[in-house]
Amino acid sequence: MDIRSFSHTTGRWQQRLRTLSLLVLLIAGGGATSFVLAQAEDQSASAQPSADVATASAPAAPATQEVTQASGAETPAQPTASFGVREMYEQADPLVKSVMLLLVLCSVLTWGVLFEKIFVFGSARRRNKRFLAAYRAGQVEQLGEQLEYSAMGRMWKAAQAELSHYRKLQGDGADADRVNRLLQRIALTAGIVQERDLARMGTMMGVLATIGATAPFIGLFGTVWGILNSFASIATLKSASLAVVAPGIAEALLATALGLFSAIPAVMIFNKFARDINGFVGALDNFSAEMIAGVSRQLDEGR
Repeated sequence: MDIRSFSHTTGRWQQRLRTLSLLVLLIAGGGATSFVLAQAEDQSASAQPSADVATASAPAAPATQEVTQASGAETPAQPTASFGVREMYEQADPLVKSVMLLLVLCSVLTWGVLFEKIFVFGSARRRNKRFLAAYRAGQVEQLGEQLEYSAMGRMWKAAQAELSHYRKLQGDGADADRVNRLLQRIALTAGIVQERDLARMGTMMGVLATIGATAPFIGLFGTVWGILNSFASIATLKSASLAVVAPGIAEALLATALGLFSAIPAVMIFNKFARDINGFVGALDNFSAEMIAGVSRQLDEGR
């Protein structure tokens, strides 16, 4: 398998994986949105019978109060119900729920990219290190098919192809101009291979950048919508008590927290792997210079 076919096959599989992950994300988002809307309809349908029952039982309240006052017994205070993240989500507006689910999916995608990059970068480091040790020991041919698995190995193989082509057309001698053109072709070919490998390593980095840049604003949208719900509750119930305002404020703050929870790791992971890619660029550039110098020595020695 040559370099172009290997790169094409790898890129094709990566494109299929990216497309599959996006389809899964869209399907999950659509299913979650449908579930939220159905849940909201069920809650609104169950709220109406509860209101009717409360209205029917309202006239009996004075009699119950008189019995309680007549007995003179003190009623113990009822414990307050817990109001955590789950309760905030369940009481949130359907649109805010959709925003929360979208942010959770973005967070899951971010952590998935993290684990995928850890595996890819770690594997690339080990393979380049193995090849570099064999190259400096003069035992590159012993790697065999493992050359295709290393970025440096693919660069070296491309350089050897150019060198073999040069030797076939060398003829009686080699002038300085032909040698310079050979070294330039080796540098260009190695640069092409290097760019392909760096492009593969940089996949999904744009997704991290997008999540890090947009997740806070998506959370802010949920925040604004939750605050609007609070003001709508005040206008509807003609009351500004904490019981009226608290649910809308709680869902607004939860949307903000989820936006930050999605954006902060995405930015940190993006910066970390951007530095790693820059390190790979430097390592491959150094190897390219070392390889060209080695080819030049071979030509000077007549090998």
